Parts: sequence; C-alpha cells; structure tokens
Amino acid sequence: MFNKIKIERFRGIHYASIEGFKQINLFFGKNNCGKSSLLESLFLASGLSNPLLPINVNFIRDYGKSNFNDLILNFYNLDSKQPISIQLIDGEIRNLNITLFKENQENITLNTDNANILSNVEEGKYGLKLDFQINDTPFYAQLEFDTKDTKNVNRVIANNYTESLQCVYLSPKFDFKTSIQGLKKIQENKDEHFIIEGLKLIEPRVKDFVFTDNEMLVDIGLEKRIPINMMGDGARKIVSLLTTMYDCKDGMLLIDEISNGFHYSVMCDLWKVLIDAAIKNNTQLFVTTHDIDSIKGLRDSALNKKEDLIATFKLLKTNDDELKAYHYSLESLDYSINQEIEVR
Repeated sequence: MFNKIKIERFRGIHYASIEGFKQINLFFGKNNCGKSSLLESLFLASGLSNPLLPINVNFIRDYGKSNFNDLILNFYNLDSKQPISIQLIDGEIRNLNITLFKENQENITLNTDNANILSNVEEGKYGLKLDFQINDTPFYAQLEFDTKDTKNVNRVIANNYTESLQCVYLSPKFDFKTSIQGLKKIQENKDEHFIIEGLKLIEPRVKDFVFTDNEMLVDIGLEKRIPINMMGDGARKIVSLLTTMYDCKDGMLLIDEISNGFHYSVMCDLWKVLIDAAIKNNTQLFVTTHDIDSIKGLRDSALNKKEDLIATFKLLKTNDDELKAYHYSLESLDYSINQEIEVR
C-alpha cells in the first residue's frame, strides 16, 4: 500500500509532499484547499499508462472540453511550459511527468470560388505526453488531438507495460448505474451480505435484493420488493461505495466528499462498514470531507479499536500554493474536534 505522494505543478498545487498513509486515509479541510486535486493526483499516478486520465479528471468535474486551452487548465498557473510531476511510493516508486505539446504549421488556403483568402492558419497536432517510470524503468504514452477535428484522437499506449493496480475515483456525483454489473458479480459470488449489511444503515428492514430487467429490487418486508431508487440517494450511494470497494480488491478507492447523501447520524456506522470492507478486500482508501460529522464518525468508529489502520490529515494551502498536510492521531483528532478549533 502507498505511504507517500509528492506533487508538483498540478492545478492549484505548486508543491506538496505528504507521507504517513495507512490503509484508511481521511483528508479534511476548508473548501478549495486542494482536497479534490490531491485525490486526482493519486488517480493519475494509479494509471500511469493511460493517457486519457488527465482528460478524465476534468470529466469528473463535469468539464468535458479538450481543446488546447482546456488542457492547459490542469497546469499550475496555466503554465504548460512546466510539466506536472507526481511521485507515488510504496514498495515501488512511480514517477509521472505530464507535458503539453503543440505542433503548428503555416498553410495558405486559396479558393477561387471564395473571395476570402486565408493565411497563417494554425493547423497540426496537440496533446499530452506522459513520461513515467516504475522504479528506474522508463515508459512513454501520449494522447494526440487534431486541431481541425478535436474528436479525432490518437492514443499511444506504453509498450511492454500493463497496469496491475486497480483504482476507482468516486466523485460526489456518483453514478449508481455503473454499479449494476458489479452487483451482479457480488450476487454470483454469493456475497450479498456485503451489500445488505450496508443497506441496513439506511433501512434496518432490508432482507435481500434481486435483479430483474437490469433493475435492483430490495426486500424490506413489504408485499413486494421495491426499486432501490425509491430508497433515496443514501441507499444508492452505499451500494455504489460497497460495489466499488468489491471491485477494488488489492487496489485503491478514492472517495471525494464522503458525507454527500448521508444523514450525520449514520456516519459512524458507515465508517464501520467501509473499514471492515477495506480490510476484507485489502483495499486502500483515500477519502475527503469538509464535514465535521464525517470526521467524528471515523473517530467514533475506530477509536481504541483500529487506530493502526487509520491516518487523518488536515490540509492547508500556503500563500505560495504549497499544500501542507498535518497528521492527527485519532486521540488528537478527538481533542481538536471537541475544541472545535481545527476543522471549522
């Protein structure tokens, strides 16, 4: 499992070096302090050979444009002359450098049927180049766009490298539909209890669930099973969290703003379910929140029980855009929450 990350020139982060990760990692802090960018950095470093990931992290933020000026948005201070650099360390060292390139050529277009004559028109290619290393072994991948047709994309995958790390990023706007296939796998493996125990946090009457016409129907003791959609966002999010955890066996799960869709009263039990699921599936969790009840829930679920598995970090950004992470044990976290001076 990873224990350290170093970030340079990604989005609003000029520099960050954070270490001391454990199996369960919670990052908290004010809005716009860099929590999501930290998770996105972990996501990029988890899929080194996939040149689409720098585009996908923008999709996560509901930004789907991929023109040259849109790609610049991922670079610190919009300065694409300086590469994005991310290093992730566990037993191996993953180094990733992302650079933006643009190849222009001067063309003159002459059309006798058109009175307009165009010169010095920028045409050519642009895109992202990913240079990465696993320990000391170098690899290369690239994403290339055509300026005349941005839908024409050429993806160059690294030779002789296959990513073995499974990592999923769950944004605050999770998509329940993506959980359906994973739920079928859980049911095939007779691991339904994995989901049912979580759903009981929302509705204690839950007994089981089935699929019909690609729909999840839940038995809560009524005459008929009801669609999961009728149980609200909290139930669907629990299913998404646990299904994704199941798919991330021996890998990483990144959860942005974990409290979205949940009442504060279920946070302690939710953390218990997530911690137990992470242990069972050997999954490393990286979670963000700005909600004090999420932090209290983690403290109450693990204090004097599983402290050795958990690391909590308060994130602050300095005036020169260095992302600082201050580590708290659960005991010191408890003190800071009680004083209400550290997280609000």
